[in-house]
Amino acid sequence: MKYIIVSFKSRNKVLHLVKMLRQFNINADIISTPQSISKSCGLSAKVNYIHLSTVKTVVQNMGMNDFNGIYYLERNSFNERLQRLY
Repeated sequence: MKYIIVSFKSRNKVLHLVKMLRQFNINADIISTPQSISKSCGLSAKVNYIHLSTVKTVVQNMGMNDFNGIYYLERNSFNERLQRLY
């Protein structure tokens, strides 16, 4: 499956993002931040890749302070690929 991981420096921002996305009927899971992304906050939001455009808009409207980035994550049974998108 293809996902995006949204990382902030603040747990509160992650929780706020998930709440905002749910208002758009977008399922967002709270996950442990992969170490390859950041060690500043232990939580990130994981969202289906098809919602990238909406996620970008919501993040921009939230303000960019405490924002670490949006990352593309693709996993299959053999490997994992992580790439910074924004």
